[in-house]
Amino acid sequence: MAIKQLDNLGQDIFMQRYAYPGETKYSERCKAMAKHVASSESEDEIEKQEKRFYDALSTGDLVPGGRIIYGAGRIHQNLLNCYAIEPEDSVESIGKTIQDMYRISCGGGGIGFNFSKIRPKGDDVANVKNSAPGSVSVMQMINEIGNHVKAGKNRRTALMAQLNVDHPDLLEFLHVKLDLSQLTNFNISVAITGKFIEACENNDNWEFKFNNKRYKVYQTNRLSSDGTSEVINIVALSQEDALERAKLHHLNLWNDTFEDVQEVNFKAIDLWDRLWENAVKSGEPGIFNLSLTNRYTNMSYFLKMNATNPCGEIPLDSYANCCLGHINLSNMVNEEGSDLDWNRLARTIRTGIRFLDNVLTVNHYPLEECKTAGDRSRRIGLGTMGLHHMLIKLRIKYGTEKSIEFIDRLYTTIRNESYLSSVYLSRERGSFPEFNYKKYLNEEFAKTLPARIRMLIKEHGIRNAVMLTAAPTGTIAMVHNVSTGIEPIFAPMYNRRYREGNTWKSTLVLDPLFKDELLKGNSGRHVVGAYDITPEQHMSVQACIQKYIDNAISKTINLPSDADHEQVSRMALKYAPYLKGMTVYRAGSKGLEPLEALPLTDENIAMAKELIAAEQVEISVGVEACTVGGECGS
Repeated sequence: MAIKQLDNLGQDIFMQRYAYPGETKYSERCKAMAKHVASSESEDEIEKQEKRFYDALSTGDLVPGGRIIYGAGRIHQNLLNCYAIEPEDSVESIGKTIQDMYRISCGGGGIGFNFSKIRPKGDDVANVKNSAPGSVSVMQMINEIGNHVKAGKNRRTALMAQLNVDHPDLLEFLHVKLDLSQLTNFNISVAITGKFIEACENNDNWEFKFNNKRYKVYQTNRLSSDGTSEVINIVALSQEDALERAKLHHLNLWNDTFEDVQEVNFKAIDLWDRLWENAVKSGEPGIFNLSLTNRYTNMSYFLKMNATNPCGEIPLDSYANCCLGHINLSNMVNEEGSDLDWNRLARTIRTGIRFLDNVLTVNHYPLEECKTAGDRSRRIGLGTMGLHHMLIKLRIKYGTEKSIEFIDRLYTTIRNESYLSSVYLSRERGSFPEFNYKKYLNEEFAKTLPARIRMLIKEHGIRNAVMLTAAPTGTIAMVHNVSTGIEPIFAPMYNRRYREGNTWKSTLVLDPLFKDELLKGNSGRHVVGAYDITPEQHMSVQACIQKYIDNAISKTINLPSDADHEQVSRMALKYAPYLKGMTVYRAGSKGLEPLEALPLTDENIAMAKELIAAEQVEISVGVEACTVGGECGS
């Protein structure tokens, strides 16, 4: 198969972000990756596996995570994208968290934090009343340190802050993130539970708690010194504490007055609506279904997941890692464009599982705790990229019933081949240390595996506790000129606005496959963009893929600029029991956007054809319609 040749944009990104000094071709980086990752093989396998890895990498069939592309072949480099930390409620633990965060970030890794063990703001500490700074204060401290850390090649550190849905600081957590000047290095998400979803569905009250203490919700009218007033909710143990918390909650504005502090019934559905109101307004928070994650993790008998990596596709326990690689689905379409080359796909999956398992072995971990966590489960994350470009080549419209049927067949194959590959690796190398076939096969996700695979797991074990994900691939997708992750393209054609001096200009940009359709004389109307797909279609695609993913999924639900948060909230509640995570992005929610999608009218299509003929059009891919997430740690 032909070696992958990068286009101009891909080459520029490769040289800027990934190339080792002296390298000018992507194939040279592939040789370095193959050699480094194959070095863990037995002596009689090294040469064979190095060639196998190189063939998959150099053709672009297998695309590793950004950290692997950048770090492989370099001395003492971390090759894993992200880690997780769950700080405890003590000065010592918070201090260690800061130290560990610094070391991980300097090594290029992103970090997901769950701050739910930190006591709420205003709680008593060592018998000193109202002295606890609270979880948000700890986040702000870590955020400031993140400002001084560059991860890898001039990239800001990528962080995720999570708080459980019953933590008393949750309302402050949501309030602070609405201020764009706060927590600038963090994406945020709320970890929900099955109990919370049930309370929403039944219109039950919701209760906040910490260390077996149950908190109440109080409502008060805040009167500012400038004469304005605001009704606010305060979570506290008592009415007296509520007044103190109100002052602390609003940046210590002690000159303000608070009237009519009264206990109120706080409905779970009202909190759910608040989460989605914020999400629709600003793109955050994301929703992380902690209960569903731990139920379908394959590891519940020995580990508890408490956070995700910054982009949300890998649920993690403390100090666990995120080891990513991606199958380029666009490459899997046969020459006729009638179907996938299923043999090529199976071969790439088998190579990818072995490659990522080797990465865990050769990786230079930033902390010993990270190595211990990685070795314990041998968790990897083989994902996909180019899903939408694959569908375009097959002339299937993204989000339709036909696309769901094909996606279901595709990810069934990916799951089955991946598990078989891990079984064969186990037969060769042994299972992950915590493997117990009775307990493992009793896990909810493992129960969904075909009987033949379950029998083989019982007989031979399995090398990796979990191995599948759907990650964002923004940067590396642009390198390879394909659509990112499982996301749809932004638009088949759009205007890109840019400033030249004091003047704003624009240029027409076409997706490369849409351009090919026009050159063939086709209308290209089966090529849809992110905002041509309804929010429910977005969620349907995610829900279909989630059935076959043992980790989680990074997926953005794109919303039109006039989206109604109450409608989004109700739709999200419908899918909440089935999705491990949900993230939305409303057009325009981050302010002025440089991209303007153009409808596929006869007039616009004719204009595009004219500009193609005149070579006055830009060809680009990999642009996402959201600004949340990315390829963390790349």
